[in-house]
Amino acid sequence: MVVAVLNNRDLNQVTWEMRAMQGAPRFDASQGVPDLPYADLARLLGLEGVRVERPEDVEPAWRRALGADRPFVVDFRTDPAVPPIPPHATWDQIEAAALSVLKGDSDRASVVKEGLKAKIQEFLPGGGRS
Repeated sequence: MVVAVLNNRDLNQVTWEMRAMQGAPRFDASQGVPDLPYADLARLLGLEGVRVERPEDVEPAWRRALGADRPFVVDFRTDPAVPPIPPHATWDQIEAAALSVLKGDSDRASVVKEGLKAKIQEFLPGGGRS
């Protein structure tokens, strides 16, 4: 059994829902999550685990996890600024999320950067489609 933890140190779905549904900026005091060392905790319990912080470490981590002789935790450090915008997001929701950034979202620079990067990838060959 492999458990993949997408560790972005944020109540990310709540953060983005507040941005999209209410136009509210990220509220750091209630949405930040302590950075727990999930792979280390797994090892303390007699399981195996690895923390992945760089893209080039993803494949070796999966190989280790899939070859393990016991349950394995892969702690993926992920970026909370990457918007989880589903394909069915309405224009109003996208607009509200953008307005939350303008209202002083604490992570506005990263949000803008990641949003632009995702939009540009749509226009590149392959457009992010498999």
